[in-house]
Amino acid sequence: MTGSLGRTLALRFAATMAVGLAGVAAAAFWAASRVMEGELHQSLTAAAFLTETRFRALTADTGAVAIIVGDPAQYGHDVNRYAVLRAADGRVLRALPGYAFDLPLDSVAFAAARAGEPKRADHWWHGALYRSLYYPVQGLSGPGDQVIQIAASLGPLRAVQRDLLLALGALILLGGTATLVGAWAVVGSAMRPVQEITMQATHIEAGTLDQRIAAHADTDEYRGLVAVLNRMLERLERGFTAQRRLTADMSHELRTPLTALRGEIEVALRADRSPREYQHVLRSALEETERLSGMAEDLLLITRAESHLLRPEIGPHDLNQAVRAALVPLRRRVAEKGLSMDSALAEDLPPVPVDAELLARLVAALLDNAVKYAPPEGTVRVMTEHSPGGAHLVVADSGPGIAPTDLPHVFEPFYRADQARTRGDGTGLGLALAAAIVRVHGGRIAAGSAPQGGAQFDVVLPYSVAN
Repeated sequence: MTGSLGRTLALRFAATMAVGLAGVAAAAFWAASRVMEGELHQSLTAAAFLTETRFRALTADTGAVAIIVGDPAQYGHDVNRYAVLRAADGRVLRALPGYAFDLPLDSVAFAAARAGEPKRADHWWHGALYRSLYYPVQGLSGPGDQVIQIAASLGPLRAVQRDLLLALGALILLGGTATLVGAWAVVGSAMRPVQEITMQATHIEAGTLDQRIAAHADTDEYRGLVAVLNRMLERLERGFTAQRRLTADMSHELRTPLTALRGEIEVALRADRSPREYQHVLRSALEETERLSGMAEDLLLITRAESHLLRPEIGPHDLNQAVRAALVPLRRRVAEKGLSMDSALAEDLPPVPVDAELLARLVAALLDNAVKYAPPEGTVRVMTEHSPGGAHLVVADSGPGIAPTDLPHVFEPFYRADQARTRGDGTGLGLALAAAIVRVHGGRIAAGSAPQGGAQFDVVLPYSVAN
């Protein structure tokens, strides 16, 4: 069951306060009742002493003596104490007032008093509940043990208890109501920023992610919530921006080979061609098709890696061997540009737990990028070394380098820096692919400037697989 958080909190506060007040009221009622019961018992004992003194002052008489009072109703209201002196057999010898002769006798309490132990007992008399104290005395009216019975109506005590219950009930009701009203006001004030945040967040859509929440919150918790939501909106905005840019770049990258492929096929179909000419067209079309296929495979790998769907086949492999293998297909391009290859591979490098195919693609992507952007007669440097974090691979070129503003974006798909680094026929996926492969293996990759100038890429692959 769902409902308003403010109403739920206010009701819970009020219910909690009511339960707390009920507990306090119950404790107060119990304590007050104990005090009143104790006062009644003390009063009965005191009345027994006074009655004993009163009866001793009377003339000794073995017969029954009744002490008459005026108005019985007034006596019951003002005094509410009735005393009789009972003989050892339970007979009433004396009574105060006179009509107390018919006070009921509790045989158990009477027997306990005869044995020397004062005892209390409740009983009904003339339609009302009374409490009697049986108090042992001797020699008040002839020889032998006698018992003074002091009785008092419990009506006044019960009336006070009822009034106390009504007062405590009213206190619980008023306290609960006041708490509900106060909690409703406090919760309403506390929830107002949430409502404002909700209203503002509702109007933020995919096309308005540049908006930010500006709720007026005067507490650290709400300010923290607004800050978290705004940071989330910033990440979403960056994600949507990257997605739009990726879609636009992909469309551009796909358009180029598709346009070339379509143009060559259209030219070939305009007139009859010789077999050699058709072979040339088909070969060119095959190259464009392979380029499209490679682009699709790279995008698929990057997407699967970012979605944590890529499951590499981990095994111990030699990073130096992967570097040497990646250099072989680059020899022709290196020779054409007159590049100098400077390699320094650590011979004592331990094997790294990686996927062999992904490692080969990682090294090939970095070397291909270095050869592509190194100027003619320039230098490409590749180095491996042992580091505390794992195997360290460095690939650098003597090209124009990477501008500081472009460094945060070099590993994004299809990202192009300045015109000096956009030469060649690449798709812009090489560095993004390398970064995805490194992240899959729990490693680190960073781009920066080489000490001799140009761009440098540092990769660290751990020696152990993270769980």
